[in-house]
Amino acid sequence: MKILVVDDDRVNSTLLNRLLGRDGHTVISAFDGQEGIKKFEQERPDLVLMDVRMPRLDGYDAARRIKAVSSDRFVPIIFLTAVTDEEGLARCIDAGGDDFLTKPFNRTILQAKIGAMGRIQQLDAVQRSQKAQLEEQKLQLERHQENVRQELEVGNHLFNGIVRAGSLLDAPCLNHWTSPMSMFNGDLLVASYNPAGGLIIMLGDFTGHGLSAAVGALPLAETFYDMTAQGFSIGELVEGVNAKLLKVMPRRMFCAACILEVDYRQQSLTVWNGGLPDVLIADAEGHLAGRIVSSHLPLGVIPMTREDQKVEILEMKADQRIFVYSDGLIEANGHDQEMFGSERLERIFNGSGAAGLFKSIRIDLETFRDGVEQTDDISLLEIVCDKAGEEPTGGKQTQERDPIPPSAWSASFRYSAETLRSVDPLPTVINVLMKLQAPSGHRERIYTILAELFSNALDHGLLGLDTQMKTTPEGFMRYYSQREERLAKLEDGYINLDLTHTPFGPEDNERHGQGGEIRIRMEDSGPGFNQFKIHSSLEGNMGHGGRGIALIRSLCAKLVYHGRSNIAEAIYHWTF
Repeated sequence: MKILVVDDDRVNSTLLNRLLGRDGHTVISAFDGQEGIKKFEQERPDLVLMDVRMPRLDGYDAARRIKAVSSDRFVPIIFLTAVTDEEGLARCIDAGGDDFLTKPFNRTILQAKIGAMGRIQQLDAVQRSQKAQLEEQKLQLERHQENVRQELEVGNHLFNGIVRAGSLLDAPCLNHWTSPMSMFNGDLLVASYNPAGGLIIMLGDFTGHGLSAAVGALPLAETFYDMTAQGFSIGELVEGVNAKLLKVMPRRMFCAACILEVDYRQQSLTVWNGGLPDVLIADAEGHLAGRIVSSHLPLGVIPMTREDQKVEILEMKADQRIFVYSDGLIEANGHDQEMFGSERLERIFNGSGAAGLFKSIRIDLETFRDGVEQTDDISLLEIVCDKAGEEPTGGKQTQERDPIPPSAWSASFRYSAETLRSVDPLPTVINVLMKLQAPSGHRERIYTILAELFSNALDHGLLGLDTQMKTTPEGFMRYYSQREERLAKLEDGYINLDLTHTPFGPEDNERHGQGGEIRIRMEDSGPGFNQFKIHSSLEGNMGHGGRGIALIRSLCAKLVYHGRSNIAEAIYHWTF
């Protein structure tokens, strides 16, 4: 150990040099306080033996200055003093002394005190090293946390950009609220219009929460938007999303989901519920008027059968409000670990008015939680049925294509009974049509024409259903129940679809602009129906049937029926 001896008594200094040298220490001598400070700064000793009374600068002040310049390490100072009173010894400690040795000193005691200070110094060095390591680890952790935070912010921005791309959650008929447990939301809420103008909405709740749960939202949202834009039915959309999740997600990851189609034109609500809590339906007074329970497994568990794709179709009344929510709402904890629960939620539907239900649910939930930490993602969606026909600000979002110059083409499709039982042909037809000729802004109209013609051919031509059944709520449900039963038993019959496109000539281009004429011919093998007996009108008709033929006529330049009224020909003009 390197020891600095600061003592103006040269006899004492010489004696200490000899004693300490015999014990293997390196000794540096100084004969007053000022010299002691200078030697300390030059030699950086490990320990200081300091006399109290010295010329120029006494030991007290010298000790204070030495302690000040050695704050980065522990350097023990042992005072050498003849003082024995308590006040004098206290001054030694106050000046920064760590111990004291009274004169005349005993060699054994001197060795013991130096040994003790050496052990304290080693312990201090270890503690300082550990502190330095902890400080470095803290800095590294802070830098890592900052990097993670920045990466999460970038990821969250990209995530929201992908998941929300084209979303129509600002549709006037939708009120929604989500409260993620962390930066990333394991609940997914998306909405988009299909080509026929129906609003498709999906609320999904992935297992877990945070980033691991949110990852599944990316392939799910991509599939949802793609299939919705192509006009696939809810059942086919469910099957497509399920297949995608089974392909890309780990087996333990699945998604409880509810997918709904709000069709204002048909005044119908189509629902598929797999694993989410009951969908609640409120009447105009705010009473609970109905519910749609989950009748399917969540998405991403097992491959789907036709039975798994079945949906419920309900009459949509203008004064109704539909509530869909994730289980994080009813499983939210209050104090004493009590859950919010379904009963508490349904007590809010007490007849005090439907308009305030959405707000009341949120207020009751927040009051119940009263600051208790959230344990799961929470989502709540309200569908206001009387606003379902209103478009969002800026209109419906569509995937636009660069216009293709009009050209002559034709395409034919034939669908057998076997195909009709298992496949919805419209998405394939509309996408072929859009690839052959993509008239910007006309997709929804063309899809509607095809959907109405195809529905007439299948429902009335092959299945023999009577549209007048849909004039009452009970008949509405019976109509779709019979449709499903008869379609499942369909063994014979076919539907032929022929599409022919002719570009406008020079005169038409001058009069209408550049475009063309699409001729649609739909033929079914059924016995036909008497079109003149069907009261088909749009004005004042808010029923569920009897509007299809009038709607087609309003969109087309021409509509005629041939044969047994089993052949329909429609002509549609488009320009860009």
